[in-house]
Amino acid sequence: MKNNKTINLGKGINLTLIPEEKFKTNLVSIYIQRLLNRDEVTMNALLPSVIKSGSEKYPSAREMSQHQDDLYGVSIGADSSKRGETQVITFKIISTDEKYLDEKIFKPVVEFLDEVVNHPLVIDSGFKEEYVRIEKENLKNRIESIINDKGRYAIERAREEMFKGERYGISDLGYVEDIDKITAKGLYEHYMEIMKTSPIDIVVEGNFDEDEIVKIISNGFNFHRENIIEIPRADFNKDVDEVKVINEYMDITQGKLVMGFRCNIDYKDEYKYYSLFVGSNVLGGGPHSKLFVNVREKESLCYYIYSSLEKYKTSMFIASGIESENYDKTIKLIKEQLEYLKEGQISEEELLNSKSALISSLKTIKDSIGGASDFYFSQTMGQTNSTVEKIIEMIDKVTVKDIVDAFKNIQLDTIYFLSNNKEA
Repeated sequence: MKNNKTINLGKGINLTLIPEEKFKTNLVSIYIQRLLNRDEVTMNALLPSVIKSGSEKYPSAREMSQHQDDLYGVSIGADSSKRGETQVITFKIISTDEKYLDEKIFKPVVEFLDEVVNHPLVIDSGFKEEYVRIEKENLKNRIESIINDKGRYAIERAREEMFKGERYGISDLGYVEDIDKITAKGLYEHYMEIMKTSPIDIVVEGNFDEDEIVKIISNGFNFHRENIIEIPRADFNKDVDEVKVINEYMDITQGKLVMGFRCNIDYKDEYKYYSLFVGSNVLGGGPHSKLFVNVREKESLCYYIYSSLEKYKTSMFIASGIESENYDKTIKLIKEQLEYLKEGQISEEELLNSKSALISSLKTIKDSIGGASDFYFSQTMGQTNSTVEKIIEMIDKVTVKDIVDAFKNIQLDTIYFLSNNKEA
């Protein structure tokens, strides 16, 4: 198997090549990094859908679709997401591997992606008003619909409260109150600034000739670059002076409890981080975990319960659906299970089951096109540059002692509870 390769193309642009022959498609991804900023986050969330709506050569959805058909049905995707304190705007294009076709299409596919990203449709010094209006309404609906998923809403609110005053507390979808302020001209000017100053990663995944691809990518993208902004690492150490307790009330049938913890570990200390990773799974990673077995099954205190990690802020969240009358008992039992973990009360079966679950999940990264691209971009962004194989090896070596060491500085920061005000 060929190795991945990363090439610096200059001007804050990196190209990563991921050779993979098992798929019938090739994927080109463009990742644009911005520091999470309350003043621009809503515009950044709006941009992908506006950019994808039309370009200079293909100004309408019909013309965009027709050209995609001409390229044997290429598919274009665009979105924005939060990774630690960084907002990432992503554009992707998937095309059929040339070996299954009678002509070479990779070059025109790259040119099409360049057309979409670098030559958006501009009218009177701004994006098309109609496209901006439609996508503003769509974004508003997306933000407002979060409340319909009470579990997700509770996690978002807990994160917002826990990281108040920190960039990680900013919503990557943006804010409804900012949407009406966005103009077609202002959004276009902001996009031009982003494309000139942001770090950009291009990732190609699939079956290709390396020399040919490097030449096509180098010549195919027409980025206009100026001074590139620096994306600093997020702070990951913080002592908790006092646990925040947030109660919110809504007309719901099931309470949503979220507990947020500061792990105080540098994720670049990879062995320690993956010991934390295994420990979180032992605690609340599935049916084998301490929280599931002892809080849900033995005590029947909750409908669901799990723990999850945020790598770049090394924070851990425990989320659960409970009845309001079980609030105190559930928190007490969760704290007990965490203490057992910190004391090293972990059975061989718990450790093996957790490792097995995590390793199985990691092995699926390469099962579909795009998984490896996102994984290796995350590694580049975090300046860790590990392979899937290396991470599996680290996880396999984790001991109970390693988990105890990784969890020794964890601190409860925030308890958030969403409940029915009639029951509270």
